[in-house]
Amino acid sequence: MWCRRLARLLEAPCRLGGSWRHRLPHGRRTVLASAARWHHTAPESLKCAWQLHGDHLELRYADTLMRFDFVWLRDHCRSASCYNAKTNQRSLDTASVDLGIKPKAVRADETTLFLTWPDGHVTRYGLEWLVKNSYEGQKQRVMHPRILWNAEIYRQAQVPSVDCRSFLETDEGLKEFLQNFLLYGIAFVENVTPTKEDTEILAERISLIRETIYGRMWYFTSDFSRGDTAYTKLALDRHTDTTYFQEPCG
Repeated sequence: MWCRRLARLLEAPCRLGGSWRHRLPHGRRTVLASAARWHHTAPESLKCAWQLHGDHLELRYADTLMRFDFVWLRDHCRSASCYNAKTNQRSLDTASVDLGIKPKAVRADETTLFLTWPDGHVTRYGLEWLVKNSYEGQKQRVMHPRILWNAEIYRQAQVPSVDCRSFLETDEGLKEFLQNFLLYGIAFVENVTPTKEDTEILAERISLIRETIYGRMWYFTSDFSRGDTAYTKLALDRHTDTTYFQEPCG
């Protein structure tokens, strides 16, 4: 009988600290206490929540779930002793950061994450700054949609070409060209005078022209005197160009 009564006592709920809990054997209670859990800025708010893991912190803020290694969080500290705000350069010696470092305490309010390290140093991060500088936030901000296309897909898209004058003289023309190029990987400019000089002006509107062993610009025509199959009328199969360059094409 005493066994049954003891079992009922262990299973009966008891009130602790204003909340109802079940009595559990000591071993089971320890397991629950050590389980990872989300911490919130306020009981009623899910605006910011974090969870500690073995070597990193997970932070949920502004509909973004982010991961920050503890070493990264210590190394990027923006305190006056770790970072020179005038030169935007790190003062902390990265090699001095223990690779196994873990914060002693973590808390957050509505705008800031606070981390206290084993030596007592406190790091403060604005939550918006963390979103902008996290890998997850960067991907959301810079990833541009891509369309893998073939001739049929490109025809159906009806991507307009950009007029040469608009491309050279207006930001709108340049923007339209770049958007087409980023989306499809190819874009066209119409009404370009077919000379090397005008082609060079067009290319410089987009980027710098690199010096090569052939010069900055040259005519690509059939000329066997160059001793290169690419300058003949023979067909070229798939190949990789300029592998002997310090920075090959592509």
